[in-house]
Formats: sequence, C-alpha cells, structure tokens
Amino acid sequence: MSAFENQIEALIQSAELICAKAQTCNWEGNGWSPNIILGHVLDVDNEVWMPRFEMMRLAMNQEKAAPLLSWWEPNAEETEKKYREITLESAQTNLIESRMKMQNYLLNLSFSERSASAEHKTFGTITIESMLQVILDHDEEHRASLN
Repeated sequence: MSAFENQIEALIQSAELICAKAQTCNWEGNGWSPNIILGHVLDVDNEVWMPRFEMMRLAMNQEKAAPLLSWWEPNAEETEKKYREITLESAQTNLIESRMKMQNYLLNLSFSERSASAEHKTFGTITIESMLQVILDHDEEHRASLN
C-alpha cells in the first residue's frame, strides 16, 4: 500500500478514534459537547476539505493557476446550534459516513491529481496529498479536546 493510501486509511481510523473518545469522555458541560465537536469535524470535512480538494483538482485539470486559500472554518455559533440536539450516535454515524465518502473520492484520484496544488496563507504550497496531514492534525486537536 502506498503512503497516500496509508494516509487515507489513517483518515478513517482518526474519525473512528474521535468517535470512540466522544463516547467515553467525561464532558462536564463546559465548551462544546462531544456531539457538537463531531459535528464540527463533519462540517469541516464537507465545507472545507472536500471543496478544496475539488477546487485544486479542477484547477490542475483545467490548467488554471493554483487556487489561493486561507484558513477558514464553519461559524462556531452556527455549528453549536446545528448539532446541539443531535444524538451522539447520529453524530458518530455522520462523521464515519463523511470519511468514507472522502476516502472514495481520494482513492479515485489519478496519481497526478493527488499532486494538484494550492497556495495557502498559513501552510504555503500544499497539495491534495499534503492536506491529508493537515486533516489528521485538525482531528487530533479536536480529539484532544475530548477529556
């Protein structure tokens, strides 16, 4: 298995670890609840990572300049409202399904599409392949917040 495929598998494992930690954490009512944290990670998958992958892939395939990106995350207040009432089980299911869709998308990229790039204000030149580590780091940050 290639390093790229290993990282794709790590994305699934990371989501599973976040879900497991959400199930066993001792949330005491401060900050976001576990279901809201999972909802946030889900929204970042769907509103940040996936659109950016596609933007980068399309720019490369259409021989356009690499997209210019900056740090962006979904609105925290909207996230809280959206996921406050969802069950933890639903949040877990939704996140795992999202990662499976991401996995399928990434596995269907050609070798050259994996290297589609963008210029990011925080990270500099990034590729679809190098973004996988950014996703794993973001996951780790949120997994660590589940005490």
